[in-house]
Amino acid sequence: MTVKTIVVVVTTFISMTTSALAESPYPKPTDDGRERIQRTGTCPTGYVGKDDFCEAIHKDTPHAMPKIKDAPCPSDYFSSGDSCKAFP
Repeated sequence: MTVKTIVVVVTTFISMTTSALAESPYPKPTDDGRERIQRTGTCPTGYVGKDDFCEAIHKDTPHAMPKIKDAPCPSDYFSSGDSCKAFP
């Protein structure tokens, strides 16, 4: 392998890894303690859309997660928008 090929492979790997990490399905807290989830369509009730995220309006808004296409929400969750939201 040439040095140029190695550089291209490493650069491609890093860019793919970085974009995958940026779109984490796990909630991320805001600076003031509210929950922020990755936006996959419409936000659930109690959340407002901000760029690529749905952000909880209040700190005590029930937990939500992106809904997996064609799959039911887990127990103790209900469908709200394009997400699954915990029962309060």
